[in-house]
Amino acid sequence: MDTGLQAQVDRLQEQVQALQSKNRQLQAALDEQQTLASQWMEQRTRELHTKAQVQKKAETLQRVFYRIAERATAGLTLYDFLKTVHQLLGELLYAKNFYVCLSHPSQNTVDFPYYEDEKDGDTMQRFGVPRLPSMTEFVLRSAQPQLISAERFQALQNSGEITHATGDLTFTSWLGVPMQIQGRVRGVLVVQGYEPNVHYSEDDADILGFVANHVGAALERQQAIEEMRNSEARYRSVIENVGVGVMVVQEGRTVFANPSMVRIAGHSHAYLLSHPFTATAHPDDVPALLERNQRRMRGEAMEPSYSFRMITGTGDVRTLEVSAVLIEWSQRNATLLFVVDATARMQAEESQRLALQQQIALNDMKARFITMASHEFRTPLATIHGSVELLQHYEDRMPADKKQQTLQKIDDAVERMTHMLENVLVIGRTDAGRLEFKPRALSITTFCNGLVDEVRSAMARQLVGVQLQLELPPAEQRFWLDDTLIRNIVGNLLSNAIKYSPQGGLVRFAVQDQGQALVFTVSDQGIGIPEADQAQLFVSFHRASNVGPIAGTGLGLSIVKEAVTCHQGEIRVTSTVGKGSTFTVTLPAHQCTPED
Repeated sequence: MDTGLQAQVDRLQEQVQALQSKNRQLQAALDEQQTLASQWMEQRTRELHTKAQVQKKAETLQRVFYRIAERATAGLTLYDFLKTVHQLLGELLYAKNFYVCLSHPSQNTVDFPYYEDEKDGDTMQRFGVPRLPSMTEFVLRSAQPQLISAERFQALQNSGEITHATGDLTFTSWLGVPMQIQGRVRGVLVVQGYEPNVHYSEDDADILGFVANHVGAALERQQAIEEMRNSEARYRSVIENVGVGVMVVQEGRTVFANPSMVRIAGHSHAYLLSHPFTATAHPDDVPALLERNQRRMRGEAMEPSYSFRMITGTGDVRTLEVSAVLIEWSQRNATLLFVVDATARMQAEESQRLALQQQIALNDMKARFITMASHEFRTPLATIHGSVELLQHYEDRMPADKKQQTLQKIDDAVERMTHMLENVLVIGRTDAGRLEFKPRALSITTFCNGLVDEVRSAMARQLVGVQLQLELPPAEQRFWLDDTLIRNIVGNLLSNAIKYSPQGGLVRFAVQDQGQALVFTVSDQGIGIPEADQAQLFVSFHRASNVGPIAGTGLGLSIVKEAVTCHQGEIRVTSTVGKGSTFTVTLPAHQCTPED
């Protein structure tokens, strides 16, 4: 081969070698680029995987926290709520064994409201446990998450930090985190594992810490809701059991009534809520109730307390005292009423008032009796005393007629005192309810003629100038009457008519048979009775203001009134001062027949 050709071949070989070298360099560069690309891809894949895990964990955390918040307001019991937390926690970390501790520093005790453990079961679920240096107490005391392995547990025991650990202690990993409630550490969440491959990490502590924060907030809400429910239950219990009636009136209708209001009204609860609030009120009080309610709803100033009458379901009329105030009910104005049945109290007050009036009247009667007794008894006693002295010192020198007059004065004085005492005894029997009605067949004419003769004999001096006129039925007619009561009636009326006619005049006594009744009329032309005194005419010891020196006890007409009442009759009086008086007594009575 010639030299030129060889040179070309050599150059070609050099070029080939150069190209091969270049190719090797390019291949090496390509391999390096592929390696770098593969490494980047692997790193990127790892980053995306990690990011996906983080995002998944974040989504899981968010879902778990949302479910915790949701279940906190679902009205679950504390145990059921914590059981739900336990189930949700299992989606975030190993939580086969889980318990919750709640602390009560003021009582120096802790509660374990939820405790689930594969070794201990739920035997550790207790309340009011004294605080002792345990692992749970270590978390409370340090207020920091505590990750405890078997080795660290031994070290903490040796140092005295933990001296009262309870339950199964063969765990391989124990994790407890503090839980804040209302800004203070008031609880602990704990998970633990017994398997050799269970090892909690700082990440697990962070996750459990997040859960503890949400559980603490949920417990705050749950406690607030529970307290609100308890408060509502307490208020409801108070409202339902209080003895005061409570009702709410809105737009003219009763929208709420407690059991006491139902009891007071005597109507069913359904009746009260289905009728206007005035349905049970006394018709005379309805206009005032409506006006008062309308003025209150308009915001006008009103007296908060008032009273009205209610007709109960049984038809009884009760007096109610009400205190009313304007409130908001279901976002609308309404009237809140507190109702008290004041019927018994008002009746008691009325009885007390009447008793006081009776006591005052009794005291007045006693005063009048003392005045009457001191006056009316003093006069005959003085007469008796003076007459006795005359007889003691001058009997031997007194003419027979003068001596007889003196003895007559004594007899008249004794008779007067006896008559007053008899009247007092009659009033006493009347007040004691011992005045009896004992009718018998009585000839009223014969009986009254006898009474008139007695009056004529006893009041001979007062009869001077008096014309006594009688109008009586036939003597043979007999009536069923009580002669004692008739004596009290006729005797006192006739005596008064004569006594209070000091200037004389006509005294008329009449008895008329009207079939089923006898009418007794006694009229005179005497001094009469002032109109102001007529209302108290039949009150014991009361005497008219114009009687002057005319003697009397004030018992006669009260005895007449009681006798008429006992005879189931009635008495009327008409009188004019200076012209006389007329007393009319009507007594139920029928004639006695031969069969009677």
